[in-house]
Amino acid sequence: MARTHELIDNFNNNQTDATKWVPFGRVQEINQQLEIRPASNTAQSSGGYVSLLTYDLDQSDVKVEVVRGGRGGCEAGLRATTGSDLSTGDYVGFARHSGGVFVMHRVGGVETFLFRARLESVPHRWMRLLEAFGTLYYQTSDDGKQWTELFREPNPFSLVGVKLMIFARTQGALPSPGVVVFDNFNFFDTSAARRTEERRKSALQTRVEAAELAAAQPHYDHTNNNDEVNYPTRRFAGNYSKSLKHDAVGDPDPGSYATLLRALQSEDPRDFEEIDLATSTAIKLTNPQAGLAFDVEGPDAQAITMPPPPRFDSEEAAHEAGELYWMAVARDIHFGTYATDPIIAAAVSSLNTEFPQFGGTGPVTTQNVFRGFYGGEQVGPYVSQFLLKGNTDPRKADGSGRDANEGFISYGSRVIDQRLTPAAAGTDYLTSFATWLDVQNGVDKRGQDSFDPTRRFIRNLRDGATFVHFDQVIDAFYNAAWILMSEPTGNQLAFQSGVTGRPQIDLEFPKDQGNPYDPAGTAMDSRTQVGFGTFGPIHLMQVLAEVLGRAIRAVWWQKWGVHRRLRPEEYGGRVDNWIAGRRDYPIHPSIKNSLTTGGLAPYFGNAGERFPDSYLLPQAYPEGAPTHPAYGAGHAAGAGALATMLKAFFDESAPIENPVLASADGLSLVAYTGADVGQMTVGGEVNKLAGNIALFRNAAGVHWRSDYTESLRLGEAIATRMLQEMSIGFNEDSAYFEFTRFEGLPVRIFDGTVVPLIRG
Repeated sequence: MARTHELIDNFNNNQTDATKWVPFGRVQEINQQLEIRPASNTAQSSGGYVSLLTYDLDQSDVKVEVVRGGRGGCEAGLRATTGSDLSTGDYVGFARHSGGVFVMHRVGGVETFLFRARLESVPHRWMRLLEAFGTLYYQTSDDGKQWTELFREPNPFSLVGVKLMIFARTQGALPSPGVVVFDNFNFFDTSAARRTEERRKSALQTRVEAAELAAAQPHYDHTNNNDEVNYPTRRFAGNYSKSLKHDAVGDPDPGSYATLLRALQSEDPRDFEEIDLATSTAIKLTNPQAGLAFDVEGPDAQAITMPPPPRFDSEEAAHEAGELYWMAVARDIHFGTYATDPIIAAAVSSLNTEFPQFGGTGPVTTQNVFRGFYGGEQVGPYVSQFLLKGNTDPRKADGSGRDANEGFISYGSRVIDQRLTPAAAGTDYLTSFATWLDVQNGVDKRGQDSFDPTRRFIRNLRDGATFVHFDQVIDAFYNAAWILMSEPTGNQLAFQSGVTGRPQIDLEFPKDQGNPYDPAGTAMDSRTQVGFGTFGPIHLMQVLAEVLGRAIRAVWWQKWGVHRRLRPEEYGGRVDNWIAGRRDYPIHPSIKNSLTTGGLAPYFGNAGERFPDSYLLPQAYPEGAPTHPAYGAGHAAGAGALATMLKAFFDESAPIENPVLASADGLSLVAYTGADVGQMTVGGEVNKLAGNIALFRNAAGVHWRSDYTESLRLGEAIATRMLQEMSIGFNEDSAYFEFTRFEGLPVRIFDGTVVPLIRG
């Protein structure tokens, strides 16, 4: 009888060798490898090869290379068995899936797990059964040369006359079990390189696998809040309509609005050219066809949905508007004085009593007012450290970027200054009805801003609104990436001789635990390699740009294709018409009551000390909102996606030391000394950065609270699915991504699967 090591197959002839194997299930030899594809959504689907003949494992071995494992609970395994299929006979062997590597046997019909380990903690590229002098050794390896013993036992039954089996199987109905790939059965192939044609076919198959993964994901139905038909006597008053035609009080012209609907329903590019704008010079609509595009990586732009926003006539909409009016009143108040400022105290009281359904944390306090509510957003200063600090660089001169509190971010040999040219204090727009109506009809007021000539750090809502007026969403996240990649070891604030390390070499902020090359000193720290094009700086910069484009196309579908929610400035116009008696609307009375007799009354209308000309929502930008609907928010969706990528690449638990906030005049950064100073982390400040980018748009008057709440999660969903697809294409088969979702659930993404984690 032949020994087990004499059964050799490298699968290079791309067809089953019938003199060696009996195939079962969905198997094929392709690209000089064996591929097994268990069926999706089918319990206990399996496939593989079992040897035609029996062999003697005594004083012999059997080994195989697992090039690719399945996804989720899809197992890849090796057995020496007395049976002829997976369910019969006794066996010894291995099983590997995304949850770990398992050693097991079945003796006398009783299956026993002998050893199990997390996948990333043991080698698992190769599996080997080795018998010597009555003892069976279960071994694994990453290179097929150096073997790690996982378990040993006395031979549990006679290993003479066994069949050899390699297999893949699912133990439950998996929506996308993936493909298991074997190679080099009892054959050590030293030629790792593939020919060009083989690479081409493998690249095609990876694209197919990514497409299958995307197709297996839920593709949600989209529903809006029905505001287009809710108010038959005020048609489309609850919907976005800037640059379309309007009547004398600024309500949309139904005929003009109908041309927009026709184009969105037909999806014909010619119909988009026939949309009836207010005038030939009206500002053009912003990219209503973006959500109709197809992407070849990540989810389809229409695959993920958002819940309907609050209705135009709802209490929630009125309360969200109440918060926006208060943000407008408070635009110039220094964040550092929120605890004692009387306007902030009035806003807190009003939000708690007049507008409790505004969508933020309740009860409102001076610490959480105008803030987001995802993890870390209410810890520390209002502004994320990634919008304030630079990175320490001991090579620079003092005052030119040597210390992080100087606010210079080293971009290699260049620097980015965190200070900005802010809008002039006390300057607000669209506070008169005539100007507001012009802007609704597309009159272009862009570029008419007034600026403070002195560069300052972000110190109040107006400064934050200025930042998100002129950015491209990704700016702040590129900056954060450079800080995280470049801060040398030390105190994250000032150069210390003999302590601070080398920028971009001795790194303060560790990478995510799933990085196959870092963090230093961990099991995943490569002995011979560093990341660059994969799991390194180039990879990080690549995915930031890619995920933003996909998030924007997805949220643009929600804006134009689904919700068409009016902008807060349009809602403010309805409120002003209502209070002035020009026209009645089904708006919840809480906002009218506050503006006329309640908490907001001292600042608006005839008695208003700040905005006496009207009850319009004051805008921070001369043009008001951009020419696309409010919900979801582009900045928020992009920020949610970008923050998710940063969290997937870096250790979220790393502390943020020596936090700062802008001084009252914004000319310098000063130490933050709040009671929660020791609770700030990388993950929390990345979440806060996403919240800042989203909510600064609210502070400008162009977005709603619910735009922030739901759009961050939309962006996160886009990034998650991109990471899923990305994870099936790496050669580093131990790598994974891990991050905490906005709602607080930690997950791991490995080989196309998202696995929730339970942490103590």
